[in-house]
Amino acid sequence: MAKYGIETSALLVEFRASVWTARKLDKATTDEVVASKQAASKDAARVNKHLLAGRGELDTINKHVSAIRNYVYDNTMPWSDTGIRLLPSVQFMQFDKRVQDECGVFWELIDDFKVVYPTLITAQALALGAMFKREDFPSADQIGSKFDIGVVYMPVPTAGDWRIDVNNDAQRELAMRLEKIADERVEAAMKDVRMRMYDHLKRMSDRLVVEMVDGKNKGRAFHDTLVENGFELCDMVKALNITNDRDIEAIRNRMAQALSGVTADELRTNFTVRAEVKKNVDDILSKFTW
Repeated sequence: MAKYGIETSALLVEFRASVWTARKLDKATTDEVVASKQAASKDAARVNKHLLAGRGELDTINKHVSAIRNYVYDNTMPWSDTGIRLLPSVQFMQFDKRVQDECGVFWELIDDFKVVYPTLITAQALALGAMFKREDFPSADQIGSKFDIGVVYMPVPTAGDWRIDVNNDAQRELAMRLEKIADERVEAAMKDVRMRMYDHLKRMSDRLVVEMVDGKNKGRAFHDTLVENGFELCDMVKALNITNDRDIEAIRNRMAQALSGVTADELRTNFTVRAEVKKNVDDILSKFTW
């Protein structure tokens, strides 16, 4: 029997997104570079043209995709090497609404891009000079197919999912393997949650150091996110702790208590409060196994 029964408390998420790279191998220029450098191998260099050099439209789209992907990764845990993530069931409605809304914005950006795309091609004739070739650019009708985005949800597999025609011994062996894999992945997911807290606590401990400079106390600089992200992490971990791990909950509680009533500005100006928070943070780091 599997150690962790999470099939009702979590589900799997696969986020995918593709954006036109606007890059093309320039064989003629590659040959020129290889020849000019007297390289013995034709594979010594590759010159890729940036078809939209100097333009920011694709950068805007890529930044939006990165923001969505970061949201997905922040609110889920690792499950497989293929990019599939583990999402707590209690977070599904909030998570799905946010992702669907952001995907809607993505398609709005693509619609805007398709409108200006023909004029971009014309402008790039000057930007690329002799490297410009009209055939490098997809047609206006084709360009939309170069973009895609979406999220797929799947149930967490269980040993009872096997429906194949093999004998009972093979069925039992396959079930045992699946249970072992599932347990290992759950443990890896929980370790990921634990290390998120560890990394943030270590960052706090480092940034809250007070140093003596020219005979005066001077605190290290930090951004407001040092505190803001700490609060957000405490809230997030409460949902991500799908196995109800006691240590993770204890760390989360201690971290929330250390930050309770604290602001970034206060930590910058009040060295007494700063020292107290650092002491509590260091105490958490020293008392738990990471």
